[in-house]
Amino acid sequence: MTDLKSLSQILITKGKVRGKPVAMSLFRDRIPEGYEPIQDEPCSIVHRAMDEGKKVYFDAEHHDCLVGTYHAGMIPGKKEIVSGEYLSKTTSFFSYEGAARLKAGTRGLPPGMVKAIGAAPLDDVPEGVPVDWIVVVCNPHNANPIAGCRMVQEGILPYGSFGTSLCGELFATPWYEKNIVVTFGDFGGRMNNRIKQDELFVIIPIEFADYLPKILLDLRLDANAAYELTKPPSSPFWQKKDKASKQYAGETGAGESPGLTFTMEWEEDAKELIKKAPEGIIDFAVNSAEEFAREKGYTKITKKVLAEQMQEMGMDLEDMLGEQ
Repeated sequence: MTDLKSLSQILITKGKVRGKPVAMSLFRDRIPEGYEPIQDEPCSIVHRAMDEGKKVYFDAEHHDCLVGTYHAGMIPGKKEIVSGEYLSKTTSFFSYEGAARLKAGTRGLPPGMVKAIGAAPLDDVPEGVPVDWIVVVCNPHNANPIAGCRMVQEGILPYGSFGTSLCGELFATPWYEKNIVVTFGDFGGRMNNRIKQDELFVIIPIEFADYLPKILLDLRLDANAAYELTKPPSSPFWQKKDKASKQYAGETGAGESPGLTFTMEWEEDAKELIKKAPEGIIDFAVNSAEEFAREKGYTKITKKVLAEQMQEMGMDLEDMLGEQ
């Protein structure tokens, strides 16, 4: 059985998700004790659980958006919502055909299947309440391993969407697809959940949750071995590798393991910093930093160079080094 508290901590410290990971539950018959109703947009239950630490739910009586409750299968859809006219009639950019086609392809749960849908912090789910899927908000860099946790185990790509109603992606798509979902959400869904420009949603059905520690806690890469298997004979990699091996042999004698290899001049502080990278990706980090330095015309790698590289990648040094 998945340890939800432990998984929540892993997603926060290793997955770098925003706030608390959210446990989403489909309440088919009754609403469990401990959950409070909202009088707000249904999709905002993510924000309430993630940022405020609340356990909340919405149903046909407790909500403030007919679109979300329609996609959750709790109420019949108004003609303007089902046809998409609420988009084409109220904006200058949606055509009738565009809005109609979009709404026709937006998922909704079967009518009457659930009584309510609840959200709670993943580390504070009341005992006995089943979790259907986990929702996290993070930047694309950290979404990559989280959303790829099933892919690396089974070879099954996550389901991706863009621009559709967030309520459909939160409440119905994981049920239909039985797969991990990556979505930016629509404008309203992003606004209701206070989503920043560089953030998106990843939705993980509970049956794939045990894959997350396997990639977030055991992320290793033998960069040199990967390069040896993928670089063509003409690649500069082989020249650098041969030069570094000869240099090391001249200093220590042949037959010893060369270990970590630097082919450029490094400031000692930068060397010590790069050695803190997770085991298995240190070689990759060194090679990446040296390629960046050469492209920028730097002759020596300093902490400032490493920070500049991370900034260009939209990261910081803590992200690269896997620090808490």
